[in-house]
This record gives sequence, C-alpha cells and structure tokens, in this order.
Amino acid sequence: MSVIPTDEWLNELIASQKLNHKSFEDLQRSIICSRLVEVFIGGSLDEIQFELLQQGLFQSHEKIDINKLKKQNVWEVVQKEFIYLKERWSGPNIPIYIFPITQEQTITKKNGVAYPNAMFLYIGELEKQELKALFAHEYNHVCRLQYVNKSLDEVTLLDSLILEGLAECAVEEIYGDKWLAPWLRYYSLNKMLEIWKEHFLPQINIQGLNNHIKFLYGGKLPQWIGYCIGYEIVSTYIKNHSSNKLHEKSSEEILAGSDFSL
Repeated sequence: MSVIPTDEWLNELIASQKLNHKSFEDLQRSIICSRLVEVFIGGSLDEIQFELLQQGLFQSHEKIDINKLKKQNVWEVVQKEFIYLKERWSGPNIPIYIFPITQEQTITKKNGVAYPNAMFLYIGELEKQELKALFAHEYNHVCRLQYVNKSLDEVTLLDSLILEGLAECAVEEIYGDKWLAPWLRYYSLNKMLEIWKEHFLPQINIQGLNNHIKFLYGGKLPQWIGYCIGYEIVSTYIKNHSSNKLHEKSSEEILAGSDFSL
C-alpha cells in the first residue's frame, strides 16, 4: 500500500453534491467512510465519521478546496517521502489517507493520526518541508507501533512518551530543529524532571492511549508536558548513547539510558 488517491474521492464527493439530494453528511459517509471499514474494523459508518471529524476532517459547511492541495503536490510529496522513509526505517507498507483539514483548525493547519495499520493526514496550506516533517512524525509512530507490537489499549504511558519523543527526534535528525513542535522548549530540564518524578513515575505503567491524554497534553498538569518529557527522554538518550536503530529499542532501555532514568 501507499498514498491512496483520496483526491478522486473528494472529486466524487463534490460531483455528488451537485447531483444528489442526500445530505453532505450522508455523502461523506457513503463516499469516504465506507472505504475505510477495513481500517476501523468493526466500526459503523457513523463511528468512523465521528472519529475522522474529531481528528480534523473537513465539515459540511466548509468548501472543499482540492486545488489548494494539488498546488502543493501533497499526494506526490508524501508518496516520495514514504518510499524514502520506508527504506530508511525498514518500515511497513500501510495505506496513507490525505484530506483537507477543517477550517476550524486555524492554529497549526495540519494534523496527523497514526494507527498500526494506517495513517491519516489532514492538511491546510503548508510548506513542503513542513508537510514532510508531519508525515515523518506520523510514519515514525507506525514503525514504532510495529516494533512495540501492542494493542493501543495495552500501550503504557512510558510507551506513549517514548513514541512521541522518537518521532520528534526523527524529525530533528532528518529535517532540522526548525520543524520541531514549538512547545518542546516550554520548560527547563529541571522543571521537567520535577514533574516527571512527582506525576509521571507513579503512573508510568498505566495502559491505554485514552488514559495518557492528560499526561501528554496537560490540563491540571502544564500544557504539552508529556510531549516535552518524551522528547527530552529520547534526546538525552541519544546524547548519552546514539540514535542507531533507536526505534527498535525497548521503552525501558531508552528510559534507562536517558537523564530521566529511574
């Protein structure tokens, strides 16, 4: 598998809007969501649609601008980068689905979601290198999840931290620190170590991605703190050792070799 020609789906959706009396939501389910049942095994079309909308899929009141994505050559850029990184990381073949991002996502104009068996990219107006960095971040997740070989309900908080840290360090190594997430510089190492010992260590083995959200994004904890800690764990492991075949090392080994070691 590789980049799926979702531009053809979008053209079909636009044409159907003009010829069909069905609602936009019905057309979205029948033209887009029905083609994703193999990704979301056991999910109904309503559930798949809800999942995609939560991730950043364009909504019914928004105009679909395929030409904007075509001018950026998003499908070609991602396909080329997929071939490059698949060889570099010995990564798996997966389907990659690209859609316009909802206009409500005005801050980053991009989002990516990785599953063990597929990837979704939601794109606004991006520089070419920014698009490549976004794809690399998410594809690194796919490669790591393949190595970890756990269901998303079995993944521990430590696994999640390492997952995000590996992806950001991969972006930094290949594309430079310009494309790192800006919040990675929010906190000093000493501040992160303090929060790590008090809030993260007692819960480090808690399982299930849904249980990690408050640690990654913050809320009661500082914003984006889990991403920052994950990046620093992996970054300091690389400083202390190397980045060679890093995604094939266990989460525990990476932690033990970092400045956050137990």
